[in-house]
Amino acid sequence: MGNMNGKLNPAIWEYATWRKLFLISAIWNFAGAIPGILFPALSMRLFYGIQTDNYHTLFLTSLFWGTVFLFGIGYLIVANAPVKNLGIIAMGVTGKVILASAWYCIYFLCKGRATIVVVGAATGDLIFAIYFCCYLFKNRSM
Repeated sequence: MGNMNGKLNPAIWEYATWRKLFLISAIWNFAGAIPGILFPALSMRLFYGIQTDNYHTLFLTSLFWGTVFLFGIGYLIVANAPVKNLGIIAMGVTGKVILASAWYCIYFLCKGRATIVVVGAATGDLIFAIYFCCYLFKNRSM
């Protein structure tokens, strides 16, 4: 168990570990974005419990997931050279915190407007945002 705690401690991570984190964050984004782009009605059902065939709703859902996909591309760029892409990392923190906050609000404050899937996605994004902040803090002098 102590070994696992060390692996999760970003204070002792080497550059290669940070690169893996950003690669995993890209995969995380793609895992949500690709099905959301291809099957927006399913995305609405899974995340919000809404059954719809409304063109505008489905179009905007696909557009949202397209943006998530674009951020995933950014994390792939970061994975190649994190120290050279601090701006993308800062954008990622901002986007993930805003989205996680919105998802938590819609789930906890607007009962019945979102499913538990939203909480899982928000929590995953928030965890990545915390790690991204750790990287930015560690490299703040650059």
